[in-house]
Amino acid sequence: MVTRISGLASGMDIDAMVKKLMQAERKPLDKLNQQKQLLEWKRESYRETSTKLVSFLQEKLSKLSLSSSISAQKANVSGNLDILSAVASSTASGTMEITVKDLATSSRAVTALNVDANGDSISFNVASSTLLSNLNPKILPGEVQVGEAMITVTAEDTIESFVKKINSSKEAGVTAIYDNSSGLSLTSKATGSAAIKLDANVASAFQLHSKAGTDAALTVNGLAITKSSNSFELNGVNITLKSKTPIGAITRIEVSKDTDKIVENVQSFVDAYNDVLALLNSKVGEERFRKYHPLSTEERAAMSDEEAKLWTSKAKSGMLKSDGILQDTITQMRTALMQGVDIGRDDGKPLILTELGITTGTYDTKGKLILDQDKLKKALEADPEIVSNFFVKKDPATALKSEYTQLDGVYTKLTKITNLSLQRMAETAGTSKVSSDLSSTFLNTSSMGEQLTSLDRRISDMTSRLNRIETNYFKKFSAMETAINRYNSTSSSLAGFMA
Repeated sequence: MVTRISGLASGMDIDAMVKKLMQAERKPLDKLNQQKQLLEWKRESYRETSTKLVSFLQEKLSKLSLSSSISAQKANVSGNLDILSAVASSTASGTMEITVKDLATSSRAVTALNVDANGDSISFNVASSTLLSNLNPKILPGEVQVGEAMITVTAEDTIESFVKKINSSKEAGVTAIYDNSSGLSLTSKATGSAAIKLDANVASAFQLHSKAGTDAALTVNGLAITKSSNSFELNGVNITLKSKTPIGAITRIEVSKDTDKIVENVQSFVDAYNDVLALLNSKVGEERFRKYHPLSTEERAAMSDEEAKLWTSKAKSGMLKSDGILQDTITQMRTALMQGVDIGRDDGKPLILTELGITTGTYDTKGKLILDQDKLKKALEADPEIVSNFFVKKDPATALKSEYTQLDGVYTKLTKITNLSLQRMAETAGTSKVSSDLSSTFLNTSSMGEQLTSLDRRISDMTSRLNRIETNYFKKFSAMETAINRYNSTSSSLAGFMA
């Protein structure tokens, strides 16, 4: 290591001179750092785009393509509305007239006490702190069946702890209540006629008498039906019984398309599509200010924080201007929407956007969609399957391929286009194809990842080289200072001799 000395002998500011000399030497390194920074900014811009596309794919296209969203049904209940409630699934259909004769009830096992000579009930009179082993008959340590579970009994178990074990068991399916005077009650959590399964010793110790539950009994369109629960599905309709039907009354369930829900989902798609398209358009159209480069350390030090912030904002602008991947994605998305969907019409014409009340805005909106909800509702009234056919239809021939055809619905097309775009960005920038997290890590095996690795090596090599050059400069100036000191010393000696 060379000792850096001040220019006392020469009178020169050696540190300042070396700094100026190194400024010229560092220009190639500054250019490499600028290349690296621009590449990192571009990669971050790709990640911002990819996370938006992943979110569009996972949170919109995947969810909206579900039949429950695009083929939403509703159950209209009329007649006696106090008898039941109904919710239609996407597979619901038909009309049902329902009369409820009996509701389903739960099976029970309850302490049934004897009565005395006066007809008064005899109290059970056993404290909840009593050990199970002190009951008559004894309930000894081991496993006893209560409901669908085997409850483990220990020597320390009391009635109270036993009841807690029953209630905390998910498998038992039984609710237990104990009262010192009245005894034990076990009630099945499920309804229906199935009796509660009980260990004989438990039943005897608590003098339990079982009472079977009942099944729900109803008539649907003249057909007698029994159900073990008051909640069940029939023809795709989830029905919950509330009470018996009064004599002469009837409840009617009629399934129809939930037009409002379908319109809401189409609007949700339009909004999500416009949001993604706006980002893509902004990226490819963002102005690139080429005279603004990434700041070097010296340039940044010469600016105020506000000046540096404004400069960097200009330098980062337009990283993906006219980018091929994004432009292809925009073109394919717009084409997929305008192409229409072949639904097998007699005239061979495809189903197009405008038939659903969807149009594109003026030229300056760059493909933004506009939904006329009233027109869509009218289209649904004329053809309840029009939305399903346009959005979720799939061509079996290309189901497992990345390409799409006119037989594919819009969601299918956009899903394939988005996946292809995410694949290309992953190969180029190392972005994630499945994460919508802006902090997700990059893959180093991508093209940009390999470029950055190469730049890091070149920067490291050049930094080492510059350190050696700087060290040599200081060596030379140190040698000069030493020579001047010797000269001055010799001159002093000669001057003294001559005197």
